[in-house]
Amino acid sequence: MNSRFLRPSPCRRVAVALLVVLAATAFATRYAGDFEELGTSARAIGMGGAVVAAASDPSAIYYNPSRPSGFARTSVLFLHSEDFSGLVKHNYLGISFHSRLQSIGFAVLHNGIPGIKLTALPDSTLPPGPNNRPYVLREVSATQVVGYVNYARTLSPYLSLGGNGKLIYQDLGVGSAFGMGLDLGATLTPMTDLDVGLRVRNASTSPLFWDTGTREFVMPRAALGLAKSFRFAKDRLTLALETEANVEGLDFTPNFGVEYGFRNVLFGRLGVYRGNLSFGLGLRLKRFHVDYGYASGVAPDARDLGSPQQISGGIEF
Repeated sequence: MNSRFLRPSPCRRVAVALLVVLAATAFATRYAGDFEELGTSARAIGMGGAVVAAASDPSAIYYNPSRPSGFARTSVLFLHSEDFSGLVKHNYLGISFHSRLQSIGFAVLHNGIPGIKLTALPDSTLPPGPNNRPYVLREVSATQVVGYVNYARTLSPYLSLGGNGKLIYQDLGVGSAFGMGLDLGATLTPMTDLDVGLRVRNASTSPLFWDTGTREFVMPRAALGLAKSFRFAKDRLTLALETEANVEGLDFTPNFGVEYGFRNVLFGRLGVYRGNLSFGLGLRLKRFHVDYGYASGVAPDARDLGSPQQISGGIEF
């Protein structure tokens, strides 16, 4: 039998399509960083992803590396989601150690697509048919891992800066790659309850080195946002807006979010995330919190692949 002709079985074609979109094998540098676009916080997705100026837990390592410098305590966050109708397993674990004017943090982001069936034809020179039926050659899994080391510092009551050094590993089952990168962030606080956030992800144009000998680069992606809070006795309303920009294509994507906190215990959230509606709920009990977020898609052309739902929880020490 000739097994040189490989292709996904019908039951896993969607998974393989996602694999291509999320990982961008060594042929499309423009999409090489899409594995890092699923988010790390249910609170954030409920607010339409517009948290570059409003992230308030270790998800900030991802959303804006400068934000952890403003934390009051050391904190831990864990997120789990199953995106695209459960085909993609997405997890995030972050911890931020806080001191008076600075913080050090560590985080791990993981994506996985298990059980992708690769098939072959008995005779690759002939089209599929009753006498040339595809058979399962083997199953593979796609795994993507990003490790972050974060440092953030408050330079003045009005300005904080931060950055991430990160290592990237991808194993697509048919090839693997290692990479590294640098994220930068800044937070400006011109007045009480008003923050302006800036983040440049992969500011170093992160290289990926494939075991095929191919090299590609993850292009920078910037975000600029504004968050304004209004206090009503023990309640709090936060309005946030943000625009993302792919540096290569200069395509701008606006995100909008609103959060209402009732006595800092119950939270309701609404947003527009990359053109899709989102909402979320949150509960805080003393130093523990749990959040749920739902978006009607991650892009206008991705609704048929299912809607992401995320659950995250954290604790402060």
